[in-house]
Amino acid sequence: QELTLTSPLDNNQTLVPLHSHDKHPEYLIYAGIVFTVLSRFYLYGFNKREWHRKAPTNLINLALHSHLQELNQQIVIINQILLDDVNHGISSDFANSVLETVNGIKIQNIKHPAELIDKISNNEDDGYNRFEIENQKIYSDIM
Repeated sequence: QELTLTSPLDNNQTLVPLHSHDKHPEYLIYAGIVFTVLSRFYLYGFNKREWHRKAPTNLINLALHSHLQELNQQIVIINQILLDDVNHGISSDFANSVLETVNGIKIQNIKHPAELIDKISNNEDDGYNRFEIENQKIYSDIM
């Protein structure tokens, strides 16, 4: 007996791709804060075989449950803080935090923060860039 089944295909692409062969990691360094894109390779740095247990929970959840909403969308995270007088008071506790906004504007990808930083640097505003990471705020003087 012939049986025909119809099933919708899930066309949602994961926001943290499974594979990114032939791509170099993208970074942005500003005021000693190293930003990068959340990727499986980044997560493998915690333990390649058990990244889903060893990596920070917030990053695991994003990797497993986030879907692409817009073209060129990426999750931007703080990789590390390079300690210096320019970022005094910003601790390494911010590492592995997701960058949500720069100067009140929601981040789309790794290139977006650089554009927003350049915009305020060329403007005579109050002289601060404001980074919001997972409901916390970091203020940085323009250099």
